[in-house]
Amino acid sequence: MIVRIFKSGVSNGESPVKYLLGNTDHTGNQRAVKPEVLEGNPQTTIDVINSIQRKYKYISGCISFRDSEKPTRSQLYEIIDDFKKTFCPKLNGDNFNSLFVLHQDKGNIEVHFVFANQELKSNRRFNIHPPGKQNIQFFESFVKVTNQKLGYAQVIPDPLKIAFTDFERKTPEGRKDKSNKRWIQQSIIKAIQKGDIKNRDDLCKHLDENLGVTVTRQGKDYLSVKLPGALKAKRLRGALYSEDASYQELIKQSIASKQPYYLSPSEFKAEQIKLNDYIQAREQFNIKAYLTPRPMRRFAKQINPTLTTTTRRMKMAKKDYLPIIKRIIREALMATRIKPTPKNLVIAMPDMKTTMSNVASIRSKALGVTKSPETLDLDALKMTIAEVETNMHKAIGEMSNTKNPIEAAKLQQRVIQLKIQLEKLYAEMRAIQIKFGLSVSFPKPK
Repeated sequence: MIVRIFKSGVSNGESPVKYLLGNTDHTGNQRAVKPEVLEGNPQTTIDVINSIQRKYKYISGCISFRDSEKPTRSQLYEIIDDFKKTFCPKLNGDNFNSLFVLHQDKGNIEVHFVFANQELKSNRRFNIHPPGKQNIQFFESFVKVTNQKLGYAQVIPDPLKIAFTDFERKTPEGRKDKSNKRWIQQSIIKAIQKGDIKNRDDLCKHLDENLGVTVTRQGKDYLSVKLPGALKAKRLRGALYSEDASYQELIKQSIASKQPYYLSPSEFKAEQIKLNDYIQAREQFNIKAYLTPRPMRRFAKQINPTLTTTTRRMKMAKKDYLPIIKRIIREALMATRIKPTPKNLVIAMPDMKTTMSNVASIRSKALGVTKSPETLDLDALKMTIAEVETNMHKAIGEMSNTKNPIEAAKLQQRVIQLKIQLEKLYAEMRAIQIKFGLSVSFPKPK
C-alpha cells in the first residue's frame, strides 16, 4: 500500500468529483468496474469546494494497493478512519469535508480521496498535505505503519524508476516523451550491466554514439538531451543522471527494492513512536488553529454542508467593518514605528523678525541720536552676528559627520540660509560704519 497526492487543487469542485465518479478514466477508456462512494457526499464536496475563494481549493490523492494486496471492505473502512484520525487529529465531520471513492478498474484496489481546503466552522485555510519535508515524512511513516499492521511488504523506492509528469502520463504528446525516456533508460541500464558505462562521461558518450542523442546541458541532478530530429531538448532527471551517481550501486538497490521487506519488531516500534510524534504535532496545530476561541476571529458566514445546495461559486460578502479594523491596526503599527528625531540634528536658527527688529532699533537710534557715534549701542548687532556664525559652524560640523544623505541635504540648506542671513547682518553693520564714520570694521563672512 502507498499514498499518492496529486498535483491539482485549483479547479472548481466538479472537476475532481467528476473524475472520481466518471465511467471513463484519465485516458478516456471505459472503466471495467464502476466507481463506488465509500464515504462522503459528492454534491456536498462540490458545493464546499466551490464556496472557497482561495487559489488552492482542495487536496486529492489515492491510497493504492498492489495487485497482490486484497484488503476486505471492513479493512478499507478502518484504513479510511485511521487516515482521517492521523492527518486530521482532534477534528471531526463538522470541521472538514472529505470524499472517499473506490476504484477497481485497473485490476487493483484504489481508494481515491478529496479534502476541501477549508475548516468549516472558522472558514480558515485547512490542508492535510502542507508543503515541506516533514509532511512528506509524516505520510511515509503512516504508510510504513499501516503496511506492517496489514501484513503487507514495505514499499522500497526503486532509484531507477522513472518519474513521469502529468503531461507525460495524460496527453498524447506527453506519452511520446514517456516512451522515449523509457527507451533511453533501458539502453543505459543494459550498458551499465555490461560494464560499458562506469561514469557520467561514459554515459554521455553512450547517448551520443549509440543512441544518437545529443547532450545539450549537464546539471547536478539532470541531463538535457535532444533526440534525433527533435527541435527542443528534454530533461532527464533521477539518480541515474546525477553527476555523482554510483551506477553499480543503483543497480543493486533497484534489485533489492523488488524483494519483499518487512519491519522488525524494533523497527516497527520506532516507526510507531515517530508517527505518534507527527500526529501530536498536527493535533496541537489543529487545536490552536481551529478549536481555540479567538477574540478577533473574522466574522465570516460559516458553511453548513447540509444546507449547501448550489454548485455555483458564491461571492464573498462585503464587510464594512473590515477596512476600519485594518486602518486602526495599520495606524497603531505606524505610531509605534515612528522614531523620535535626535536633538543634535535640530539647528536653532535666529528669528529673522527679531534680528531685523534689533537692527532697525539700532539704526533708528543711530540716525536720530544727538550723541557721538562712539556712544552708539552696537552690542545687540554684534551678539546676533556671533550667534549666526556659531549656528553656521555647528551646521557645517553636523553636515560633515552625518551619513544620512537626506539629513546632509537638510543641513546644507541650513548652512546656505545662515550665510545669506550673515551677509545681510554684515551689510547693515557696514552701512552704520559708513554713516557715522566708525573705524571699527568686521571681516567679510566666508
